[in-house]
Amino acid sequence: MNHKPPADLLAKADRWREDIKFTQDVLGKPFTFETTWGIFSPEKLDDGSLMLLDYVDFLPDDDSIDLGCGYGVLGMTTARECPQGQHTLIDKDFMAVEYARRNCANNGLGNVDVHLSNGFNQVADDKTFSLVLSNLPAKVGKEQHYLYLLDAYARMRTGGRFYVVTINGLRQFMKRAFTEVFGNATKVKQGKTYTVTLAVKE
Repeated sequence: MNHKPPADLLAKADRWREDIKFTQDVLGKPFTFETTWGIFSPEKLDDGSLMLLDYVDFLPDDDSIDLGCGYGVLGMTTARECPQGQHTLIDKDFMAVEYARRNCANNGLGNVDVHLSNGFNQVADDKTFSLVLSNLPAKVGKEQHYLYLLDAYARMRTGGRFYVVTINGLRQFMKRAFTEVFGNATKVKQGKTYTVTLAVKE
């Protein structure tokens, strides 16, 4: 019973406990990121988020919310592209929130509020938004997706835009759900793996 894990595995584990750091361009300008194992796409920005950002029409004074922010790329980009607005980043994972806060600070973004929230349940009641962004995970279930959409609709201003990127397997569901909740849905872009869908609060 004297078994011990091999030394090379222990050495790797020490490295895995260290923060992952990288720099990557977003919309032609660099951001630096710190992440950790256990957060979605820790070594580089995921293709779905990058695709989504390519198709968002940002307005300088947009007030936005990033639903399920992970370590922050959607909300960070919106804060940079919409400097006159205020930007809320939320996630139900406390580690994601910690790294999103750190990344916003390290990139000099002061017009942000990053905090723990399961959907909108910890978002101040008086906050409203002109722009909602989300890289919706496929595994949380349609009930959670509907709650996101319904709660977002209640907090969005007239003319507000909700952009979502999903795997292609969810694109028909998103079209149907957006149409139910918002009365409209536009497929902005479909690629090999991901689809960007837009709904507008009329």
